[in-house]
Amino acid sequence: MNKQQQPLCKASVTQSFTQAIVHQLAQLGVQLPPTLTEQLAAQQSQQRLPLALQDALWQALERQQQPQLGLQIGMALKPQHFDTIGFLLLSSPSLSTAVESLVNYSSLIGEGGTFSKAKSQLGWQISYEDHFKIAVALRIEAIFASIATGARWVAGKAITPLQVQFKHAQQSPMEHYQQAFGDAEIRFEQAQNSITYSDDDWHFRQQQVNPALQQQMLELAQQQLQQLQPQSLTERIEALLHRQPWLTRPQLAASLAVSERTLARHLAAANTSYNALSQQVKKHLALQQLQQPHVTQASLADFLGYSDEQAFAKAFRRWTGMTFSDYRRDEHG
Repeated sequence: MNKQQQPLCKASVTQSFTQAIVHQLAQLGVQLPPTLTEQLAAQQSQQRLPLALQDALWQALERQQQPQLGLQIGMALKPQHFDTIGFLLLSSPSLSTAVESLVNYSSLIGEGGTFSKAKSQLGWQISYEDHFKIAVALRIEAIFASIATGARWVAGKAITPLQVQFKHAQQSPMEHYQQAFGDAEIRFEQAQNSITYSDDDWHFRQQQVNPALQQQMLELAQQQLQQLQPQSLTERIEALLHRQPWLTRPQLAASLAVSERTLARHLAAANTSYNALSQQVKKHLALQQLQQPHVTQASLADFLGYSDEQAFAKAFRRWTGMTFSDYRRDEHG
């Protein structure tokens, strides 16, 4: 039985970002599985890679059982590894301007989540809401270590965050976090992933910034973002369902700011329907999640928005012709 699924979502990540991770792993003496190395090599001519391929890369790293790898990778990343957005951040006159660009254009690096900023009691907070299902802690720590490193590039001086919060539990000895975040307060098992800087560091302005270069980088980023974003309503529906498969038809229409009638009409014009597309996405996500050893039928039913485990079991049998347990047994030999 051929269970290789073609990814439905067009989520992608920049090639240079992935290659920077691979290069850093080589520096650390970490070897990737030969099949994964071949897959990455086959994509070297592409500007962007499927996010699913980078999922496989992070999954391979998680199996190394070296929880400090995320922090080490994040600290090693440099501006050129982020293509246009890296140079956009470097051309920013202050950390506040750079973060505004990060919030608006981070999908140019990778479409794995979204950034936001807010004023907190401590200072200015940058938060990240991820869509990851694989190697979450490693990836989040890499992202925030790279933010701490990037903030020093932008400021042109050694600034340190006041506080860093992680949703996950502590992964490594505290000295590893101190290498990445200095003397910042580090909190684990929090409600959000965030990093906070003081007002002074947030608004500190460099003297050697070229406004014309900043404008040029902004225009280029806007052009690239337009090319990256889904162009049709159907593509936007598919991308939204891939991130939030539990959305009902009314919820989906509300998220897209269209009526249910308009939603149905556009999907019919694309020769599909909400039910058909929702089932297609849920099937893809279910089979993708089954690559992880600890996923259960109950957890998948909950994630995909089924009212109960039995409803999911019926859907799974309809998709595959097999029960959940039989499929898992067959999949893993």
